[in-house]
Amino acid sequence: MVLHSCWSPCIWTDDLKTGCNAIAYYTGAMSIVLITFIIFNMAGGDSTQLYNPLFEADVRLSMQVIGGLLIVYFLALIASAVVLVWGIRRLVRGFMVPWMTLFGIAILFQLVFGLWLVGGYYIYLDTVLYSLVIWGWMVYNAYCWLVVYSQYKVIKKMQSPNIELLWP
Repeated sequence: MVLHSCWSPCIWTDDLKTGCNAIAYYTGAMSIVLITFIIFNMAGGDSTQLYNPLFEADVRLSMQVIGGLLIVYFLALIASAVVLVWGIRRLVRGFMVPWMTLFGIAILFQLVFGLWLVGGYYIYLDTVLYSLVIWGWMVYNAYCWLVVYSQYKVIKKMQSPNIELLWP
């Protein structure tokens, strides 16, 4: 077990199970907000900010394709958050793995996107601030991932066989 409780500026609880449920709801809410923002961009909304992952996408082709893939990804993330809650309630570790995989991909994307911003647009000082904000959010998401991983370890320890040899 890595962590014993869940504490962050938004979520504070002594119980990992409650923290994991809150993280699942956070995942769903975050995904809905990002899906809404992607649909806004795909409909021709303003996507001229450097910190927007769809910044250099063409509204007619690449934004529609990448935006559609991102929407499918976030819908899968919502489904995995529902399965995460179900898995925690039923104590099934396998139901936690899809969320940990998809959320891990999001954390890696935040890391790579921040590096891409700094490397690709290093002449603009604003990109350093944008990258620091993205990496701050990434650290929070990594902490959330660690909370769920700790609950995974707790369930694994509870389900491990305890074999005791009895001699006559």
